[in-house]
Amino acid sequence: MREITLEALLKEGKRYLRKYDVPQSPLDAELLLMQVLDITRVEIYTKSKESISYERQIEYQELLRKRAQGIPLQYLKGNQEFMGLSFSVTPDVLIPRPDTEVLVESVQEYTRKENFQYLAEIGTGSGCISISLCYYQPWIHIMAGDISPDALRVAEQNGIRHHVQNQIEWIRSDVFQGFPDSMIGKFDAIVSNPPYIPTKDISTLMREVKDHEPYQALNGGQDGLDFYQRIIQEGHKFLMPNGYFFFEVGKDQAFPVSELLEKQGCDRVEIRKDLSGIERVVIGRKY
Repeated sequence: MREITLEALLKEGKRYLRKYDVPQSPLDAELLLMQVLDITRVEIYTKSKESISYERQIEYQELLRKRAQGIPLQYLKGNQEFMGLSFSVTPDVLIPRPDTEVLVESVQEYTRKENFQYLAEIGTGSGCISISLCYYQPWIHIMAGDISPDALRVAEQNGIRHHVQNQIEWIRSDVFQGFPDSMIGKFDAIVSNPPYIPTKDISTLMREVKDHEPYQALNGGQDGLDFYQRIIQEGHKFLMPNGYFFFEVGKDQAFPVSELLEKQGCDRVEIRKDLSGIERVVIGRKY
């Protein structure tokens, strides 16, 4: 392998990803090189004429190859920013997305207004929702469940990383089946960004999602509503009187999820949009 400058190596990286039709290939090539060399974007240009060692070239080329195969950039980097915090991510968890920040911000608003103290999260994944809530509102406590022990290990490490481990109890649970009876009627709110992609639609998703993110965290059943039904039905008894459900929903799911809440005895149903104008969050109060 020949001597090569940072500038030339980056140019080759961009060309390689473009050849395989990788979205945002110039940016991805930059970010992967920044990771390999542990440098900032500014240093890409200030150090552009420096030679790159053979070992770093090989490492960079391996990451480019994986990205060209469709492996998400976040998994290759091992982290993703959410709510101003950095979260470790692996293929065992969904990658946190900006749309979900609307859910967290809605819970934060109600927490201040309604003085929430104890919350539950169903399907915590990387833990980004529970951890963000605890990080910015240090008086609350959350019981966060997930069916995947591998996801819970990632979440627990993220909790330690952001120093909120004393506010969160991680629990392996299929919806509420692992929650102790001692918590019946104890939660001020139940929060969830559950699997909501209809089974038939998963094959139409971008390859980064359908081929590499965890299937069980995507598949919401025939109409995408399976987990909303379960969470509302099973969770109703775990909410205290006047407790709240907070859900992230997919496109065109806000109305059917609102109906599910109303049929299960909830009022004050509210729908909130994300920055793209899509109805993204549904809130309902148990009465």
